[in-house]
This record gives sequence, C-alpha cells and structure tokens, in this order.
Amino acid sequence: MKAGNLKKGKQITPPKGKLGILISGIGGAVSTTFIAGVELVRRGLAEPVGSLTQLGAIRLG
Repeated sequence: MKAGNLKKGKQITPPKGKLGILISGIGGAVSTTFIAGVELVRRGLAEPVGSLTQLGAIRLG
C-alpha cells in the first residue's frame, strides 16, 4: 500500500443505534480487562487508547 493512499480523508457516516459485541471467554483476564476498560471510558474515568491510537493506519470503508 502506498503512503499517499492513507491520507485521502474518507467520510465515515456517524453510527446509528446500538452495537452488540460477542465476547468469547467472558470469564478470562483479557475479556474482563476489555469490559472494565470500556466502562471506564464510558464513564469518563479513562482515555480511549489502544487500537484507537492506530486509527491513522487502519483502512476504513
């Protein structure tokens, strides 16, 4: 992929409705940490970091 392709600036429509997520291994450490992180971000107690920091490199659309 060429570097110029990453800077095109696509328009992404805003999401509508609710998103459901199926989490396998719900009793494990990774899924428990994921759920705790999501709740902290939703309540404004933490910043969303992780995959969102890679958003510039992810192909959208």
